[in-house]
Amino acid sequence: MKEERSDETFFRELMAQSKLTFPFPDFDDKVMRLVESGQKKRNNIQRDLRLSWVFFLLGSAFGIVISILLPEFQGTVFGFSIEKFTIPFQILFTFLFVTQLNNLIYFYNKTRYTKR
Repeated sequence: MKEERSDETFFRELMAQSKLTFPFPDFDDKVMRLVESGQKKRNNIQRDLRLSWVFFLLGSAFGIVISILLPEFQGTVFGFSIEKFTIPFQILFTFLFVTQLNNLIYFYNKTRYTKR
């Protein structure tokens, strides 16, 4: 019986020593707000990345359509034949397509492999 009481008092003392003291009273509230704001930021980043992919695909489809249809038009713009704009447009489109695809893949991998 006496051993049980000493064990009980030992555990009480041990539990009393394990009680955490915070540096200031609203410490846990601040930490929880930081965690919640971090979660909101992560959700916003994921949403923005999805929107980036959607607009990248829409812009790419629009650029491909313009690349196909531009040589079909006959006429002039500011005194220049439209045929002279096809090659520079296709070069610019290809450059922008490759760089933006590279950026999207980089940001996708960065958000995917970053510790959460």
